[in-house]
Amino acid sequence: MITYIRGEKQGQWDQGVIVDVNGVGYEIRMPSSSLANLPPSGDELTVFTHLVWKDDMLLLYGFETMEGRDMFRLLLEVSGVGPRMALNILSMISAEELLQILAGEEKKRLRAIQGIGEKTAARICIDLKKKAQAILTKRRWDRESSPHIEQSDRGDLWDDALSALTHLGYGSSETRAALARAFASAKESAGIEDLVKKALQSLAKTRTKQL
Repeated sequence: MITYIRGEKQGQWDQGVIVDVNGVGYEIRMPSSSLANLPPSGDELTVFTHLVWKDDMLLLYGFETMEGRDMFRLLLEVSGVGPRMALNILSMISAEELLQILAGEEKKRLRAIQGIGEKTAARICIDLKKKAQAILTKRRWDRESSPHIEQSDRGDLWDDALSALTHLGYGSSETRAALARAFASAKESAGIEDLVKKALQSLAKTRTKQL
């Protein structure tokens, strides 16, 4: 499985982006909402990917964040929902908003998307409601368990470190928890680079344990 691709943007079209990695160009399909946020050609970017083997083709689907990629995978678990439909949903609704819709079983919001009928919307909500609620519950717990940063300068440092991690493609509640651990173990004089490094190390250890 290809978890992510990091390289130089070579160009994009209405359905995706081309990323050059050491002389190999990867064609990656992305939600239209994500395409609008991509940097200009020549800049480096990271795309979180999901590989689909369809007939005699290998297709890469990409997302700005791991949350987007994970929501795409979650949608594919529903019978009758293929990569094209899942990508269309995430082009119209953000991953975070989709979680709220599924948790609240808001079928009307899904039916407003072109290509999603009443039966499909109902099936998606029924199949994914409990999973969405579980994800949101875990995120609330992670936020509540994060340390409260009282000093204004440390609060700014938290925001800057979180912004740096988000720019690198890490934006989940898991990232906040890792940054919280970094703050807890770091010296008072630690700077943004130290905190980001510690958070990345913590994330790497967590994902290694999950494998």
